[in-house]
Amino acid sequence: MKNLLITSALTAAFAAPAWANDSTIDQIGSDNVATVTQSLGTGSSSNVLQTGFDDIATVDQSETTPGGVGTNVSTVKQLGGSGVQTATVDQNYDGTGAANVASILQDATEGGNTGSITQNGDANDAAIQQGPGDVDFFTFPFGIRDNSASIEQNGSGNIATTNQIIGSDGGNRNTADTSQTGDVNIATIDQGTGTLPIGSSNDNDNAAIITQDGTANDSSIKQGGELGFASSTQFGTGNTSEIVQSGGDPVFFVVGNDATVIQDGENNNSIVTQSSAHGDLPLVPAGAVAEVTQTGDDNKSTITQAPLGGHLATVIQTGTMHTSLIEQNGLFNTASVTQELSNQTSDIFQTGPVVAPAIGNTATVSQTATANNTSTVTQSGALNTTSVMQ
Repeated sequence: MKNLLITSALTAAFAAPAWANDSTIDQIGSDNVATVTQSLGTGSSSNVLQTGFDDIATVDQSETTPGGVGTNVSTVKQLGGSGVQTATVDQNYDGTGAANVASILQDATEGGNTGSITQNGDANDAAIQQGPGDVDFFTFPFGIRDNSASIEQNGSGNIATTNQIIGSDGGNRNTADTSQTGDVNIATIDQGTGTLPIGSSNDNDNAAIITQDGTANDSSIKQGGELGFASSTQFGTGNTSEIVQSGGDPVFFVVGNDATVIQDGENNNSIVTQSSAHGDLPLVPAGAVAEVTQTGDDNKSTITQAPLGGHLATVIQTGTMHTSLIEQNGLFNTASVTQELSNQTSDIFQTGPVVAPAIGNTATVSQTATANNTSTVTQSGALNTTSVMQ
C-alpha cells in the first residue's frame, strides 16, 4: 500500500509568546494524498483522516497577524468507500479575533464526492457533509455518490452548512454552491431524504445555489426528489429566504421543481414550498416553477404549490411592505403578481375538491398605479382566467 503525505508548518522568525501550528494526518488504504500547508499562525490546526483509496485532501491555512489571536481550524474526513474523493480547504485570516473554522466529511460507496471551502475574515464557520454511503449492495444507481459542494465566505461571522444526505443513504450527482460576502450571514443547504424503498426516488441530480452579499441575511434550501433546481440570491440586510422542494422519480426522469428567489433591500421575506401529494412517485406530471423578485424593504412573499404539479408562480414586488400569497392546487395552474410602490396586498387561491381539482387556471394581478390596493382571486375548476389591474 502506498500513501503520499506532504505537510509543512512555517512560522516567522521573530519573538512571539506562542506559535502553534498543529497537523495530524491518518491515512489508511492506498494511493491517498494529503497536503497541509500552515503559515504565520498563533493557533492553526488541521486534522485529516482518509480511509479508503485514491482520496485527495489539500488544506492551506495562512496569514494570521503576528501576535494576534488567529484560530484557523480545519478537519477533513473522507472515510470508507471507493472512488476518488477530493476535499480542498483554503482559509486566509488577517484580523485580530477568532478566525475561520471549516469541516468536510465525505463518504462514497462508489464514485467520488468533491468538497471545497474557501474562507477569509473573522469567525467564519463552514461545514460540508456528503455521504454516508451505508447502502452499498447495489453498484448502480444506488451505490454511486459523485456529489459536489462548494462554500466560499468572505467577511465576519458568516455560517454556511451543506448536507447532501438525510438518513441512512444519500443521493447521487447533487450540486450545492454557497457564496457569502459580508457579515453575519447564514446559509443552509440540505439535499436528499436518504430513504431508499425500491421504486422510489434516491434524490438525484439536484442543484442548489445560495449567494448572499450584505449583513444578517438568512437563506435555506431543502430539496428531495429528482432534477430539482433552487437558487436564492440576497443583497442587503436582514433578508430571509426559505425554499423547500420535493418530488420526481429516478426511473421516469420526471422534470423536477424549479425555484428562484432574488431579494435586494432590507427585511424582505420569501417562502417557497413546492411538493407533490404523491411524494416521489411517477404520478407527478411535471415539476412546479416559482420565481420571486423583491426589491425594497419589508416585502413578504409566500408561495405554496401542492399536488399534482406543473404549476407556475411569479411574484415581482418593488417598493416597501408588499404582501403576496399564492396557493395552487391541482394541475398546471399559473399565477402572476406584480406590485409596486408600498403596502399592497395580493392573495391568489387556485384550488378545488379532490374529485375535481383546479386544472389549467390562470390568475394575473398587477397593482402599479397607486398604493394600498388589495386583490383576492379564488378559482376552482378548469381553464378559468382572471386578470386584475389596479
